[in-house]
Parts: sequence; structure tokens; C-alpha cells
Amino acid sequence: MKIPSEWLTQRVQNAPTAQHRNLPGMAAMRIRMAWEKLRNEAKEGDELWAFENPSNTWKKLGRHSGYALVRKGKIVKSTVVTSA
Repeated sequence: MKIPSEWLTQRVQNAPTAQHRNLPGMAAMRIRMAWEKLRNEAKEGDELWAFENPSNTWKKLGRHSGYALVRKGKIVKSTVVTSA
């Protein structure tokens, strides 16, 4: 899924924990592993951002959230961690 930059919600520097606290252990671990994989691919100057598609797109696309690797202002890789 190609993530538009308008979906970026906030820059993240720490592994996800509190946001996913209500999930079962395996789901929370899968999310953390996806985040770690993106972080390990980051180069000097890259940023990790959380994203979520806007509510006005949910009917057409479903609801998605995840993390994106941003390099020089462009999303170079992303991972969806929750879909509904």
C-alpha cells in the first residue's frame, strides 16, 4: 500500500508500547518487530513516522495505521500494522 505523506501523524523515536497496550501479547510483539525492522533500515538523517489514513477514506480503503520511513521528506518504505 502506497502511503501519502498527508497520512503521517507524528514522528516517532521510541518503539511502540503504550499505544498498543490493549492488544494481545503476540499482536503487540508483531507491531514492535515491524517498527524495529523499519528502524534498522534507517540511514543517517532518516525519520520514522506513525501514520493513519483519514476517517473519510475508511469506507473506500478500510482503516489502516502503521509506520513509515521518511528520507529527505519522502516516504521510502512503510509497514501497515493494523487494518480494519
